[in-house]
Amino acid sequence: MSSLHDDLLSRRADYPVLERKTYLASHTLGAMHRGTRERLAEFTDLWAEQGVVAWETWAPFVERVADLVGSLVGAPPGTTVMRQNVADLLGDLVVSLDWTGPRNRVVTSALEWPGSLHTWSQIGRLGGEAVLVPGEPDGISFDVQRMVDAIDERTLVVECSHVLFRTSTIVDLAPIIEKARAVGALAVVDGYQAAGTLPVDVVALGCDVYLGGSVKYLSGGPGNGWMHVSPSLVDRLEPVTTGWFGQVAPFAFDPENAYAPGIRRFAGGTPGVPAAFAAEPAYAALAEIGMARVRERSQSMTQPLLEAALERGFTVRSPQEPSQRGGHVTIDPGDSARVHDALIARGTVVDHRPGVGIRVSPHFYNTLDEALGVLDDMAEVLAAG
Repeated sequence: MSSLHDDLLSRRADYPVLERKTYLASHTLGAMHRGTRERLAEFTDLWAEQGVVAWETWAPFVERVADLVGSLVGAPPGTTVMRQNVADLLGDLVVSLDWTGPRNRVVTSALEWPGSLHTWSQIGRLGGEAVLVPGEPDGISFDVQRMVDAIDERTLVVECSHVLFRTSTIVDLAPIIEKARAVGALAVVDGYQAAGTLPVDVVALGCDVYLGGSVKYLSGGPGNGWMHVSPSLVDRLEPVTTGWFGQVAPFAFDPENAYAPGIRRFAGGTPGVPAAFAAEPAYAALAEIGMARVRERSQSMTQPLLEAALERGFTVRSPQEPSQRGGHVTIDPGDSARVHDALIARGTVVDHRPGVGIRVSPHFYNTLDEALGVLDDMAEVLAAG
């Protein structure tokens, strides 16, 4: 059985873990690019040899890397900022808004990443109210219309994922964003499970904010959260924790707050320079490949994987229609926690989420044989008891 764009397998040598493991966990931690070591050495050489003068290279480099990751989701240059993680970015976005008026609700989904739900659970402390739209009983489906119906003139923010993290369900964002726009609410999209595996165009989506991190399909590693804010909105937002890099002239050391124009007002304090150096090679590789090819290759492996899992009688908790599914397939072979642990011991790297099963994500650098082979391993573990 063949997969699309097998020429991309020539890049396997760029991801050292593939020499040691059957690595099918890019939905949780993308494989490190070999160029990361070289880039980190470049960072340390600059520090060692130039000391504080290295900032003349570091500061513009971080902004260039922000534009690079932004380009992978269709963001225009100068509209994406990098911070340590999504929690920091979402938190700063939250406190840049006024939650004390009659428009004080956030509408979100019970299927969101728990870290975001933790933030929204505290919104009452700012005067806000969280409206939580439940998922469907099957644990896979998300009724977009229920979220649309929950959005009204009291809604300040609508927040939802592009791809749901447990099941890989792609959310139809268009009607949600349309309703948010109609009532004057902000549309915030968590693109963490979409970036690096789906072609995304934030401008075409029409959302106000699109944010995510680099730990997963982007292979950028930890410390590289990023956020795009629409240029039509960003200068109206006033984050509380601006930090010195969020100022119009950070190296002027002026004690008076003066927001930087545009997205840089969300830059926060001292940036994570080594993290940006670590991420750049993987971002550049994806930009060279093109997200359309990544997506086509992914689907050419995840669909046979899903169908073969069903043929074995395993439960699949991801959409069966490829256009409705992101980059991973969630499979429950039975006793999935034990099976997961046995797979890890065998050198097959996947992950387990309670209540849904084992997530498997063949990325562009994987082979179809690797993807299908995980099912043989699951069956062997179950048979061994």
